[in-house]
Amino acid sequence: MVFRLCWRRAGDRQNMIIRQLNIKNFGKIHDKTLEFSPGINVLYGENESGKTTVHTFIKSMFFGLARMRGKAARNDAYSTYEPWENPGLYGGTIWFTGKGCRYRLSRNFQKDHASCELLNEDTKELADIDAVGLEKILGNVSEAVYDNTVSVAQLKSVTGQDLVRELQNYMAAYQGAGDSSIDLGRAMQMLKMSRKGYQVQTDRKQKETEQEQQKLQAQMDYVVNELNELKGKLDQIDEKEDSLGMRPGAENGAVLLDERLAEARSKRNRYAAGMLTSAVAGIVGLVLSAVMADKIAVSLIVAVAAAVTVGFCGKQQMKYAREFQKRIRMKSRWMSRQEKLKWSRESLRQDYDEKETALRNIQEEYREYEENSYLPASEDLEVQALNIAMETIEMLSGNIHHQVGRKLRIRTSQILSEITGGKYQDVLMDPDFHMTVNTGDRTVSLERLSRGTMEQIYFSLRMAAGELLCREESFPVILDDVFGMYDEERLAAVLRWMQKENKQIIISTCHKREMEILEREGIPYQKLILS
Repeated sequence: MVFRLCWRRAGDRQNMIIRQLNIKNFGKIHDKTLEFSPGINVLYGENESGKTTVHTFIKSMFFGLARMRGKAARNDAYSTYEPWENPGLYGGTIWFTGKGCRYRLSRNFQKDHASCELLNEDTKELADIDAVGLEKILGNVSEAVYDNTVSVAQLKSVTGQDLVRELQNYMAAYQGAGDSSIDLGRAMQMLKMSRKGYQVQTDRKQKETEQEQQKLQAQMDYVVNELNELKGKLDQIDEKEDSLGMRPGAENGAVLLDERLAEARSKRNRYAAGMLTSAVAGIVGLVLSAVMADKIAVSLIVAVAAAVTVGFCGKQQMKYAREFQKRIRMKSRWMSRQEKLKWSRESLRQDYDEKETALRNIQEEYREYEENSYLPASEDLEVQALNIAMETIEMLSGNIHHQVGRKLRIRTSQILSEITGGKYQDVLMDPDFHMTVNTGDRTVSLERLSRGTMEQIYFSLRMAAGELLCREESFPVILDDVFGMYDEERLAAVLRWMQKENKQIIISTCHKREMEILEREGIPYQKLILS
């Protein structure tokens, strides 16, 4: 079934009317029915009789009753008004007229069986609240607008200075945003705090990046120094290899050693052969001297010459044998040094290659930090978004102040003039939100006004805001003990103004003078008693 709204002609502004309440179980009230008239209604009862409970019930029926979590749930509205007996019947029904149709709205606030049912009594159709939206039926009046316009309580402050500040805050909020619940100044403050938080993160990350870059730079410098030291050691090895004839292109040391070793071996062998030959010749000479007696002299000479030659050759052979052993030891030492230098070179080259790889890695990491420094971080993007939001709020604030604030001030001044008999003609506010009122002859600051007059300004402000923000439909005005500081003259003037405005008014009071003045002024009203 499609739920059909009842529409009125464009420009035909009507009043929303609360027709009846049936409070099944809500706070201290049980099975209570209250019927309201379209005009002024006086809800009378002693203190603690349940007047505020009725007001909370009306609000909860229209906007729901949210339950807080944790410790906050102990003192929230849900817990405050949750009945001890029959909690399953926590709720009730409200009948009202809106958008040209009659509706019946029923709710059960019980947490395990929460429900909401809206019936169009003219079409007999049930509404899908999620699809249609109750706020739309209520003339797009949100809970915030309701709390800050048509639902009026007494000013909270008791001292003069605090009262002035409270009234100025209300006016500034309305004038700045069209809703006292929307504090643009606080919104800007929160955005600035968020921006500061992101800026702190950005600065911290930037500092960490700089520190990391400095660390990497120090590592690069250290590795470069190590590479230079290794390069110096490799150069020293080159020099040693040059001195030993181990490098290609130079006179090869191994070849020279082999040549000298071969030379010493050749000389050793040659003298060894000479010594052997001389010995054989000496032996032959001795043999001949024994056989040939006539030639003994020649044989002796030969023998002596052979002996001399053997001695010489033996001496030379020993010399070159020692030279040969020396050359062997030199070659062994040369080869040992060669192996040692080769191992050192390989070890140094390996270290050098590793250091070069480490340096390239560090340099690459450093370049990444440098490249990333030119890219906006997520925190930078958040700061940019917050700056845009702040600029937007400033722009919107200016537009709202121009569009709404002026209208609000003018209408507030008109209402104040009417309910004060023209005594106070204009409400003014400077750029610093200092409020004054114009009497026609002079301008008076709030600090010099009585509490009763400031209550009148407050009432005028709330009524003007209600008219501006409840544009589609005039919402019922609910006044909760707001006339306590009014004298009879002020109260009579306000009651006459409310009758003239032709709105539904629900006045809760613990005093009878409201009804007495209404009767004296001949203003019709509906009386409802709570006991």
